[in-house]
Amino acid sequence: MTIDEFDPDTFLLELNRKMANVSINPAASDVIVKDTLDHWRRHLYDDDPDICFVGVQHLRRYLTQGTSDSSHVDDLLELNILPRLKDWLQYNEHPALQFEIAWVITNIAAGNSYQTNALVENDFIPVLTEVLQSNMNTLTVKAQAGWALSNFAGESPHLREQLLEQNSLVMIALVLQDTCQDIIDTIHKSASLHLRLTIANHNILSDVKALTWSLSNMSRGGFRTANYWDRYVPAFNALALCICFEHKDVWVDACWGLSRIMYNMHDVHPFYDSVMITNQLCTRLASLLKHEDLSVIVPVLRCIINITSGPNEHSERLLETDLLDNLAHLTNPDTALPIRRDAFLVVSNLVASDDTLVKTVCDADYIIDSVVAHIHVPGHVFKDDTCEWLPTVSSAYYHQAEEWKITLESLWVVCNLTNLGSDETIQKLLTKHEKLPKLLLNLLMFQSLPNNVCVKALDVTINIIGRTNKISASIGIAANPQLQSLVQSGLADLLTSINKQHPDNEDIHKRTHVLIGFAEDCQSTSAPEIAQSNDSSSIAALFGLNSYKFSTVGANKRRVLRGQEDGDIRLIANAVHNLSITEQQS
Repeated sequence: MTIDEFDPDTFLLELNRKMANVSINPAASDVIVKDTLDHWRRHLYDDDPDICFVGVQHLRRYLTQGTSDSSHVDDLLELNILPRLKDWLQYNEHPALQFEIAWVITNIAAGNSYQTNALVENDFIPVLTEVLQSNMNTLTVKAQAGWALSNFAGESPHLREQLLEQNSLVMIALVLQDTCQDIIDTIHKSASLHLRLTIANHNILSDVKALTWSLSNMSRGGFRTANYWDRYVPAFNALALCICFEHKDVWVDACWGLSRIMYNMHDVHPFYDSVMITNQLCTRLASLLKHEDLSVIVPVLRCIINITSGPNEHSERLLETDLLDNLAHLTNPDTALPIRRDAFLVVSNLVASDDTLVKTVCDADYIIDSVVAHIHVPGHVFKDDTCEWLPTVSSAYYHQAEEWKITLESLWVVCNLTNLGSDETIQKLLTKHEKLPKLLLNLLMFQSLPNNVCVKALDVTINIIGRTNKISASIGIAANPQLQSLVQSGLADLLTSINKQHPDNEDIHKRTHVLIGFAEDCQSTSAPEIAQSNDSSSIAALFGLNSYKFSTVGANKRRVLRGQEDGDIRLIANAVHNLSITEQQS
């Protein structure tokens, strides 16, 4: 099961939505004043394309000469020139004229809703799409047309859906894929296959950047994104090629685009059947985690998160790379909070796949050591003699709300691991981290524990007891030593206290009742595999189980929806914090 969580990032609210193509600091003699616009408008109605070019160029310069408001766009719309611009945009015998018109359309589309919709009403979407499709047009003209269409996409989910319907996304993707493949083929013919992939031609590089940004921006969510899965296949393939280039602007936008596509195509099996998560892509993503600029690692991690939330074979390919080695340093306490959290989410998804992948992750001791080290109260130390958490000197400077998210992510990792890991893996974990059950108990003693952290700590405790009950029974041990240790450390009293602290929280009560049943059985019998009191039977019935003795909380992959503009709108309302307790077969 995959859980969708909504936790928007403020910096994503406007990221990549619309972007104008502007001229920086024009000379005073080049400034176009409003009074001359009608003069330049008349040039558009001359039959000579060269004369028309001069007129369009001056109108474009009026748009791009540094104004920060939308008044210049309104001035152009008042000229009523959109039908004439559309006619000339289809004239492919004058590339410079086409480029200037596409530039004008780009900047109008970058404006407010009224201005963008004026272009829609004049049918510019199909015309710009045809510019991309035609073999008669230059790459630079196509790149500018793609940029213009991307500004339409930045306006609303409705327009993004319209662009999907009219194949605009596919056309941009095909242009970008063909361009990138030609560049890669040329590099491979002229040099070693191990040469860094760089684009030497500045003009082509600019076009590739524009197309990559456009495709990434158009890959945002809509209302029925999954219905258009076949349009996203070429988009995925094109962006997967872009990641191979060494130009940071290109691979950052490509990662954002891939992340959005994988999010929106989650559980769309025809899409999964049609794309290949290649070893080349996985190796490149893993290597990008080593980049020295941590800020650009965010889109890489988001991309990996959304890949690992999909089919297990995708995670398998990622684990065939140096992913875990490169991920390790991102889980250190001195790593920026958002990056650390995303790194733990990757680990959590990996151990929610299957036992083989769980074992691979568990063998990476440095990852698991970091996970266990984060199961604590941020900015506090636990005093064993008084059984209380005391604030540290630096606690006042802690971003506690964000640090609690890291604690929660660590609990998710252990929860998934203890659900899917083999008996051998569980025994290895508890042998190497024998204090893990006590760490959970200590965490639950904190009076101001956030509800979601409390729930997940209880989940992990249920998992550990349920799994060790099964292991103990299978090897003939009369009583589970892990459960005995927790009971002797005051588990029953702690659970009663937690219930009193959360009188109306049903999620917490369900879990504490299961654990109380465990504790009561530990006190009343030495044979956990056969004991069955009336009370425990009712608890089992609560979860629809024959017996809760060997129960665990189900493993879940997760995807964090960062904003309404960065995911399929159909996914926002998906339930979160679901409890799924499943019986482990003995």
